[in-house]
Amino acid sequence: MFGQYFGSYLVDKNKISQSQFDEVIKEQQNSRVKLGLIAVAEKLLTTKQAQEVNELQKQMDRRFGDIAIDKGYLLTEEVNYLLNMQGNPYLKFVQALTENHIMTIDEIEIYLEAYKSDHNFSDSEIDALKSGDIDRIIPVFVDTDIPFGGECISIAIRNIVRFIHNNIMLKKAYMVKEYSFGNLGYQQVVGDHDIFLGFASKGDELLTIANPFAKEEFTEMNEDSFDSVCEFINCINGLFASKLSNDDIHIDMTPPLFYKDKTLASKGDIYVVPVVIEGKQSDLLVVVDNKVEIN
Repeated sequence: MFGQYFGSYLVDKNKISQSQFDEVIKEQQNSRVKLGLIAVAEKLLTTKQAQEVNELQKQMDRRFGDIAIDKGYLLTEEVNYLLNMQGNPYLKFVQALTENHIMTIDEIEIYLEAYKSDHNFSDSEIDALKSGDIDRIIPVFVDTDIPFGGECISIAIRNIVRFIHNNIMLKKAYMVKEYSFGNLGYQQVVGDHDIFLGFASKGDELLTIANPFAKEEFTEMNEDSFDSVCEFINCINGLFASKLSNDDIHIDMTPPLFYKDKTLASKGDIYVVPVVIEGKQSDLLVVVDNKVEIN
């Protein structure tokens, strides 16, 4: 997931091409990060030390970690820590960049600092993005402390990752009073709290949700593809309702609906969370305890 964020930044900065980015993303999905690369990235080894151990591996049939321990470069505990990180998505992305001679580790570090500065990310937020853990990533882009709305948004995003695509990119959430759309599928829940949850797009971007959820290939946003989006929304709200009932908060779900080419308005805040799936942006919309109108 980090590759989507950082890679898009590198493309925007003309450091790598779109085709290089696409190839790196494809390659990292099937790669296993080398221990030496992780050790250098984690600053447990220097590049020179890692290269030395790699050269020694050409001379003896031994694992990288065992040689590094014998050389006194790493402790056993550090090797175990590095082994646990081999599935890290950030390191897979770094490995794909370096092994394809697109960027060096030093260049990656320079651009990573620029990315952090340009987006005003803290060290902990960058660490969250590197982790690939969606529960740590969501608060970087969404105020999860919004009463009811924060948890509703979190459940929706987690289910996008589970059922739609596991390599999405979030953008910073924002609030508006009016939102114009080309396509909108939504559902309202009523009861102890009233919540509006929908997915909207300017064009046919909602197909990136409709197709994987229905396991079909729709080519346009029509009644069938909208039904798939609405069924996905119904699934999200069902999980949300179940969680709230455990806290003795009761809500009922109304039938999902869809509209084209209109404007959503509310006297309260409309929370908008941009979600990029396969390069196409749809917006998650949530309104809590405020009436909405579609005109």
